[in-house]
Amino acid sequence: MVIMRELGFEPLDPYPGSGAPWRCQHLVCGRVVTPRLGNVGVKKQGGCRFCAGKGPIPPEAAAALMRAAGLDPLEPYPGSMSHWRCLHRTCGREVKARYSSVKRGVGICRWCAPNAPVDPEAAAALMRAAGLQPLDPYPGTDVPWRCRCAVCGTVGTPTHGSIKQGQGGCGPCGRRKAGAGISRARARRRELPRTDGDQAAAELQPFGLTPLGPYPGPAGLWRCRHDTCGRDVEIRLHNLRRGLRACPYCPPAPGGRRRWPADEAEALMRAAGLEPLGPYSGRRQQPWPCRCTGCDQETSPSLNGILSGQGGCRRCADRKAAEGRRTDPEAAASAMRAAGLEPLDPYSTSMTPWRCRCVTCGREVTPTLMKIRSGGGCRFCASHGFDLTAPARVYIVHHPQYNAVKIGIGGTAGRNERVNHHRRAGWALTRDWHFLTGAEAHAVEQAVLQELREAGHGPYLNVDVMPNGWTETFDADLVTPTVLATTVEARIAALADTATPVPARRVLRPQRANALTAPSTAGTRPEPEPQEVAGDQLALFH
Repeated sequence: MVIMRELGFEPLDPYPGSGAPWRCQHLVCGRVVTPRLGNVGVKKQGGCRFCAGKGPIPPEAAAALMRAAGLDPLEPYPGSMSHWRCLHRTCGREVKARYSSVKRGVGICRWCAPNAPVDPEAAAALMRAAGLQPLDPYPGTDVPWRCRCAVCGTVGTPTHGSIKQGQGGCGPCGRRKAGAGISRARARRRELPRTDGDQAAAELQPFGLTPLGPYPGPAGLWRCRHDTCGRDVEIRLHNLRRGLRACPYCPPAPGGRRRWPADEAEALMRAAGLEPLGPYSGRRQQPWPCRCTGCDQETSPSLNGILSGQGGCRRCADRKAAEGRRTDPEAAASAMRAAGLEPLDPYSTSMTPWRCRCVTCGREVTPTLMKIRSGGGCRFCASHGFDLTAPARVYIVHHPQYNAVKIGIGGTAGRNERVNHHRRAGWALTRDWHFLTGAEAHAVEQAVLQELREAGHGPYLNVDVMPNGWTETFDADLVTPTVLATTVEARIAALADTATPVPARRVLRPQRANALTAPSTAGTRPEPEPQEVAGDQLALFH
């Protein structure tokens, strides 16, 4: 009770609990309300809906508010959200207003509002005052209204809104008035004193202009010579009188904009290494077809770009930027030697295969400088990945559920064994071919993939179905296991007893086969002992 009295409420019933309504009298307005102690004490709510404006409105208070807004109620109070028929004392019209709207200061009288509907009688009176006799009932303020002009008798369709804004409403009368105004202006202009040729030439002297032709009038183009720069220009005398500059080729101030003559513009382009292929358009921002003298390619720079210091040729700019980022050949060779590789060809780019000889195993390899920088090296000496020096095989597996066929290579034992891994995933071995080295197996696999890619067969499965090896899968309906095996046999026959694989193949890497004939030394990976070619093993390269 102490809390309620401190908040301005006098309890009328015993305490029912913090969450139950408690009948009290609000000491501010004297009304009986039922607040909850939890709401007024903890949540700091008001507690009195009458003082908050949410309680029922007494009819006397509602009527007083309406009268204060200039409305006299014509019926009992119907509620705050219901239409209440009243009389607006300002315009004398009967309106239907809501108590809630009038309390907010809106919706008092629709006839007195800024967007109030137009009274048809008042609209007709406005049209008659503008000299227009309405021929149809009032259609709306923005709808064409057929009327007859009281002056010329022409029937037109002006709108009430246009007449209200001050327009005439009659086209023929408006044109006659405009023509009369133009005639009066011309008459006043004829009455002005005319400037003769000598007087006009005298006006040109302060601007440094010498006339080269007869005076054409203040608005005519007058061919003159600018004494400052010696160029021929065409000016209008009335423009000079307005304060415009006399020569467009001369900047108004040091560093200001100017019009560039065609000969000077062409000289600027040639100085930038660009030979124009067409005449100068006179616009600095417009592309200008040119031929770059550096790369002999066509380009379209703008004169404005050349003036701002740009090069004008994107290809030459890219080449210069690439040369600036290009690694020094000596530094590139040092990086290769630090990785145990001796370069055999000059350095090209960091992404181009670079023919080198491994100082450890003596084989030729073609790594890129980027691979070496990321920790790569000789693929024959690597202790990870596919072993190119150990016995290997090319295999074909088939997956009945996916209706897919796959070609791959793998070792015959140890970490390079791949067939058992595929078998656990549901693949069945169809056929395999054994080779003395992984380099020979890799050459056959790449030749087969190259032939299938050129025939238009892309990967059949995706990485979600087969995370490892999905790029070597094909549709079994298009490439059957028998067709794939026949292709492998044909590639083996083509590569058999060759010193290098078939040339002009993007996927094949001949160095991998040639490197097998190089002398070997001790390295990270132990070399396999020499062995004779078994009946089930193939020797492709001699």
